[in-house]
Amino acid sequence: MISTSTASDLVEAIREFVGLGRLARQLADAEPPAEGSCVLHPSSAGLLGLLVGEGEQRLGVLAASLDVDASVISRRVAALEEAGLVARRPDPQDRRAQLVGATDRGRAALVAYREHRAEQVAAALAHRTDEEVGRIAGELRGLVADLHRIPPAPRRRSEPAPTR
Repeated sequence: MISTSTASDLVEAIREFVGLGRLARQLADAEPPAEGSCVLHPSSAGLLGLLVGEGEQRLGVLAASLDVDASVISRRVAALEEAGLVARRPDPQDRRAQLVGATDRGRAALVAYREHRAEQVAAALAHRTDEEVGRIAGELRGLVADLHRIPPAPRRRSEPAPTR
């Protein structure tokens, strides 16, 4: 069993690691896309990744999956739809609702985004070996699996769902 001091160090390291996601979003906001390219914002890539991985979804399900407000998802989907990266269609189970799915262009944009991110990570970790990074990736996956055992905190009735 680890000490609470070690657990506290781990929590701090995780907080710093999660901060890399914020940094990626800030860099994406500051970096203008190249002429004629379809550079995805990290939040759009996350939404597209969910649609590619899990298939078509209703807006409310997407909002819950990404833990954001429905209005946020609605704006993101509208922007992706305008860019031709997602498409909506009526839900056959409830014609009043719509399903959102990634288009072929959206899938291609996600592949390009992930390749670009992999190149950035490879450049940043060029001083490490494939074996070393592979071990770290395996350890991170194991750590994530272990941390999924933490029961979720109950949400208070007066507490609104978090928005991003």
